[in-house]
Amino acid sequence: MSIFSSRKREKILENYLESNSDKLYRLAFVYVKNKNESLDILQDSIVKAYKNINKIKDMKALEKWINKILINTALDYLRKRSRIVYCDDIFKNIELIEDNNSELIESVDNLPEDLKTVIILKYFHGYTINEVSEILEISVPTVKNRLHKALNFLRKEFKEGSYE
Repeated sequence: MSIFSSRKREKILENYLESNSDKLYRLAFVYVKNKNESLDILQDSIVKAYKNINKIKDMKALEKWINKILINTALDYLRKRSRIVYCDDIFKNIELIEDNNSELIESVDNLPEDLKTVIILKYFHGYTINEVSEILEISVPTVKNRLHKALNFLRKEFKEGSYE
């Protein structure tokens, strides 16, 4: 376990946030599909991170810890708003997926939240299965199971849909 003073922890957090703000914004945006709401979620997540910085046991796990805070904040936001978020042409405004495959984005958006989250972390952000497991605090077999279900759903969607 790394022992850092509160000020040192805050400085490490500050440096991480400065270097990764775009990545964190894109992660929030994947959930709410709105620039202002994404910025609100990012801001709320940063406040939560600063308030709880002394609770993190290993500063090497800072990235996973912040991603978990951001994902939970986004999901809480969606639950509170109790609204359905539809994927639309707004993805053209960001370079989240280079080929801008709107059918794929829409299909991922239609997945249940637990399946959608593992797909986003694994394929949109490039985390390994073990890292996804740590971020979501679920077992590796659960991550694999959710990935399998999500990929089967997406394959079925593309075979049956007009995306061929």
